[in-house]
Amino acid sequence: MKTSMMNAAQKFLCVCCWTLVVGSAGTALGNDSDVMQIEEHWQLIVGGPDFGRTAPQVTMIMSPTSSIEGDFFAFTLNHWSYPQFEAGGYQLQAWNSDYCGDVQHGERTNSLAIDGEVITWVQRLTLNEGSLKFQVVDGESESWGGFDGDDFSLTISSPLTRLNSYLPSISLGQSGIGYAGNRVSSLTLTRLRWVTRNGQHHELVAPIDIDTDLD
Repeated sequence: MKTSMMNAAQKFLCVCCWTLVVGSAGTALGNDSDVMQIEEHWQLIVGGPDFGRTAPQVTMIMSPTSSIEGDFFAFTLNHWSYPQFEAGGYQLQAWNSDYCGDVQHGERTNSLAIDGEVITWVQRLTLNEGSLKFQVVDGESESWGGFDGDDFSLTISSPLTRLNSYLPSISLGQSGIGYAGNRVSSLTLTRLRWVTRNGQHHELVAPIDIDTDLD
């Protein structure tokens, strides 16, 4: 109970900090404060994986706005979930509400099997002249090696002109372990980075652990 309350408080503070930083910048800088790229830096620590049951199964969600009723993206680890379930590997998905419009399969398809393995990656959203690109970069793990790059990405058309309506609480609230949460030691958002239209880079260090089922 105490851990859950602490996590909730951390999430609240993260959202408040994001809103304060972006909102204050917008008032002071005008168009120069338009956010054009956002990065979420994540760390997953596996605890007692079950190779035979493809456990655990993790799904990450990232939206360019404050909801998932429009466009958003998913990144699945240790399974593919669309158009049908496949064990192991990782996958990108582009969604509009409850419709999946595109997928990108990762190169490696083996299942996680190393206890205590640390997996790190960066989820990046980039808005550029009506195109919204979602990619995973700087992915590192013992099981899959490096996984990232322009080839592992999805791009959709978007009416957005900036990403200031993004909220980290969407990612924190919608992402998680869909199966075998007891086989995950931690799933942590370690930092946020964003780039504004004027080319300035910003960072918010906010290690927040998503609640996992440690039964």
